[in-house]
Amino acid sequence: MIEVRVPRLNSNDTHYIVVEWVAEEGSRVAEGDPLVVVETSKATEEIAAEGEGVVRRLLPEGAEIEPGQTVAHLLPGSEPLAGLEDPRQDVEPGHRPQHDGIVITGPARALMASAGVSEERVRALGVRLVRRADIERLAAGPEAPEPPAPPYPQHERVTLGRAQRRTAELVSESHRTVPAAFTALTVEVDAALAMARTATRSYRTLVGLPELLVRAAGLLRDRFPLFFAEAEPDGVVRLAPAAHVGVTFDTGKGLAVPVVRDAGTRSLAEVSKDLMEFRRASMGDGFRERDLRDPSTVVTLHTDPGVAFAVPVVFPGHTSALSLAAVRTELELDGEGAPVARQVVNLGVAYDHRVLNGRDAVAFLVAARELLRSPEQLA
Repeated sequence: MIEVRVPRLNSNDTHYIVVEWVAEEGSRVAEGDPLVVVETSKATEEIAAEGEGVVRRLLPEGAEIEPGQTVAHLLPGSEPLAGLEDPRQDVEPGHRPQHDGIVITGPARALMASAGVSEERVRALGVRLVRRADIERLAAGPEAPEPPAPPYPQHERVTLGRAQRRTAELVSESHRTVPAAFTALTVEVDAALAMARTATRSYRTLVGLPELLVRAAGLLRDRFPLFFAEAEPDGVVRLAPAAHVGVTFDTGKGLAVPVVRDAGTRSLAEVSKDLMEFRRASMGDGFRERDLRDPSTVVTLHTDPGVAFAVPVVFPGHTSALSLAAVRTELELDGEGAPVARQVVNLGVAYDHRVLNGRDAVAFLVAARELLRSPEQLA
């Protein structure tokens, strides 16, 4: 028997929702066949069979699940089975998110009712899976202006969106389980900014300090493997197989952390193209689940003008998180005592103090600083 477990699909969520069973109860599937669609706060993802077998569902559509939870068994046998009890039958009529071949998630259906969006308009979208974001666009209308920030009275209670509630759960879990510390250094970035401008023209895609820092973090993984690890019980640490570097994006639709895969072995041009695609996704239709999977560390961007530094959250299952603040100008004296302007940023790292110490953090930041000071190494 094969247990079908839901992987951790992104670092922001502690729970997902089963929105559709693709494989019928009692049917036989082959390795790679789609079994079930689950929804996170950012996107939806199909979970595929990891082997052959007969499907035995364990949960109904609409159920809330945790990463690592078993949702189905693949039973041995060569023939489909009949007569198995389908767990979907426990769901009340009208609760299933299936309508005329279109899968509508629970949050989307609730918004359809409250916003008065008709089923005809939903069908006209031409998509197989309808999420809350799709209904929000329909409810706003093609010509709707950006609504002003509501002047909430002090006595009014406001329900946070699902994405923010999931972020709250993650942050709370982090503070409960990860004894984090934080260290920051000032880094001169004149050479890095000049190199980034040249690379932008050469690669024909945006290169800035975030791209350079992601590439630098990837190159540091072999020298500092404990910063790309997962703490386990009894003093054991599981090292990450590669430098999969997550980068924070928040355009007002909730925090997302898409991941640059193998940042230590890929070129700066490839890293910059990944981040450009992530920017488009964050402002458009959102991320695919494969964009959000399995970061081994995270770079948090706090580059709005005037931001001096920020202490990032170390996600549960991680040992570190880098923070990049805004560029600012400082004056220093040259060899002759004359003032010279230089561009600097504060670069910080939060770290799990069970695994890493302050000396480790300083060594890691100094190595990152040297890569940014000599950015030709990053190209």
